[in-house]
Amino acid sequence: MRKHNKPDRTKKFLVYFLGFIMVSSVFGVVFFGFQGSGPNVKYNDFKFFNRGSFWSTNVDGKEALFTYLPQDLESISADASAINILKNKPQIDMTSDFNDTFAEGIALAQYQAGITLSNFGIFTRTGFTGENKYDLPIISCKFSTQLIPVMYFKKSNTTRISLQNNCIIAESGNHADVIRLKDRIVYGILGIIG
Repeated sequence: MRKHNKPDRTKKFLVYFLGFIMVSSVFGVVFFGFQGSGPNVKYNDFKFFNRGSFWSTNVDGKEALFTYLPQDLESISADASAINILKNKPQIDMTSDFNDTFAEGIALAQYQAGITLSNFGIFTRTGFTGENKYDLPIISCKFSTQLIPVMYFKKSNTTRISLQNNCIIAESGNHADVIRLKDRIVYGILGIIG
């Protein structure tokens, strides 16, 4: 007769239990996805979901992703006429100086804006204000029109969004503010922040 001792049964139970937890966790992720941590937040009529490093909301049945919540950006000085020029446009051109100190942050902001706006049928084209080694288009404020406005990101002593001769100027006082400006502009385009 084979004798079973209690420690062996306990070990087997723990192995099976841990296996069950691991397998059910995988199925949970596959079927329900990552839900992000932290609470959901409501702003006006929009509900924001924490997706880890991004916030997500639904606008007209389409998902929009942001780094910052709208209430975190209300203090940014933003000319309402600059934001209004960007609304309901089929294309928005974005530009910066090739040697701008915040070039990496600006490139990231332009990329993120392009992804979010493409969900809403808005094409974005990026370039630089002058000749560049990447052969990207030369886009400057003088090319800004009512149909295709130009958004010019640049380093400044202050952080603000203004309108100058039909061109939207997004001035950033530091690296982090470049992404904040991008979020503020996209919130305005989508009508989340007035």
